[in-house]
Amino acid sequence: MRAEVLSAITQQISTLTQFAVSQELPWSQNAQPLFRKNMKKVYVDNANVEQTVIYPVLSGSDVFSNLYTIPVYVSVDAKTPPSQTSNLIAKILQVRDTANIVAYDKEADYSVEIDEDVQTITFEFRFGVATT
Repeated sequence: MRAEVLSAITQQISTLTQFAVSQELPWSQNAQPLFRKNMKKVYVDNANVEQTVIYPVLSGSDVFSNLYTIPVYVSVDAKTPPSQTSNLIAKILQVRDTANIVAYDKEADYSVEIDEDVQTITFEFRFGVATT
């Protein structure tokens, strides 16, 4: 799932010259997440998976719902954010529909947090996939 979202984001924001996409995971370095240190770089984290049974079957071949949650982060200067920030948000949210993921449910939202002089935009993609 991470690879598909990463690929779709890279393609969606390729025309935005003020931002780049990192292939790295957003791990912390010296107690600071990389997306805060390397501002204007988009970081895609690993997917978290939550599995629930949709239809229990006597033969043991239950039908499951896997909910994949994929966080995406980008930080910018809060005092003077890049002029393409609103375009970045719109294009990343479009990934919900453009990512090459077959799912019965696709959701995306974002939140903005300002800490000192850094504005961090956190996106959350959720994909519901049925499996057996």
